[in-house]
Amino acid sequence: MIAASSQPGNPLPGTLRPSGVPIAWGRLVAPIMEVAVRMPVTTLDPQQSGPRRRPWKGPALLGLVCGIVMTGCLVTVLRWPQDEVTYRSAPPPSLIYPDQAPHHLALVRRSTLSGSDTFRLFIGRQPTPAYGHWLDVDAALGRQGVESVQWTRDGVRVRFPKGHEVFVPARAFLYGR
Repeated sequence: MIAASSQPGNPLPGTLRPSGVPIAWGRLVAPIMEVAVRMPVTTLDPQQSGPRRRPWKGPALLGLVCGIVMTGCLVTVLRWPQDEVTYRSAPPPSLIYPDQAPHHLALVRRSTLSGSDTFRLFIGRQPTPAYGHWLDVDAALGRQGVESVQWTRDGVRVRFPKGHEVFVPARAFLYGR
C-alpha cells in the first residue's frame, strides 16, 4: 500500500516505497548492507568439494530397526494365546448332584506364542470355562478329542480314542470348585 504524501518527494513516515520496503527501514538496513559489502568473499576450489551428499546409513538403519520391531509386534498379535473349546458335555438331566447346580465339562485347547498347543479339561458350574476344576491333558490325547464322557454320582469319567481314561471324583467339582 502506497500512502499519498502531503508534499511531493517527501513521503510520510511509515509509508511504503514502490518496492514494498518501509521508508524507516531503509535507514536501518543501509549500514548493515555496507558491512556486508566490505566482508571478504571466500570461494572453495571446485576440486576440493563435490556436491554435498546426505548420509543414508543412519536413516536406513533406523528403518531396518523399525521394520523388525513392527514385524515382531505383528507376529505377536497374530499368535496371541487363544482358548478354544474343542469338546463340551453336561450330565443327563436325571443326575442331580448334592449342590443342586448344573455342571459342565469342556476340553479346552490353548494356542501359545511359541506355536504349540496345550489342552486342559474343565469341569465347573458355568458352560464357559472360567472358574472350576482344571486338569492338564497331554497334547497327543487332546488333539484326538474325547471319545466318550460318563457322568455318575461319584464323578465323571472321560475316555480318549487311544484308550486312556481320566476319572474326576465329584468332590473335586462340587460346590463351585
